[in-house]
Amino acid sequence: MNKKIAFLTTIFPMKKEYLIDFFNSLQNQTINKFDIIVVNDGYNDFDKIKMHYGNNLNIIELKYSNSIAKNREYGINYCIENNYDILIFGDSDDYFDENRVEKSIELLKTNDIVVNDLSLFNENAIYEKKYISNRIENNSIINIEFIRDKNIFGLSNTAILLKNLDKISLYDDLIAVDWYIFTLLLLGSKKSNFY
Repeated sequence: MNKKIAFLTTIFPMKKEYLIDFFNSLQNQTINKFDIIVVNDGYNDFDKIKMHYGNNLNIIELKYSNSIAKNREYGINYCIENNYDILIFGDSDDYFDENRVEKSIELLKTNDIVVNDLSLFNENAIYEKKYISNRIENNSIINIEFIRDKNIFGLSNTAILLKNLDKISLYDDLIAVDWYIFTLLLLGSKKSNFY
């Protein structure tokens, strides 16, 4: 059975170069059967970017302007309402290894949540590779105890089986949206794997 896969991000007024890097990395994925769901909070001229990538990427734009938490809520609930099976999160000012989607799908066959490592970069270069691996080994199972005092679950480095998440309602001023969502999932005894 083919899985319906969404790659969710939010955009806002930002440097165009960041979006180009973001979409180039998605265009170069080893698997290309996924939709990119973009919650657009005020980025002008997004139509030009959609047109540029339109032959290679299926970009669905949701125009919505609210708080950071409400923008995420809107995008997640859209994916639930449209019956996606897998939800991969990614920040629009990041870029991804070419196997990010493929590896997430593979690991979600035996896990409910997948957390991948991050490399930190600035405008000049990558300045720290495998940032999270300094704290946890690959293929570690992460439980609720692990995240009580630290969080490696970001809305740029995670993927989930969407059947495990009901429609959400978040407070406007919720600061740690990622921590909140993944705490709910882990409290529900969902299996999480780090790679």
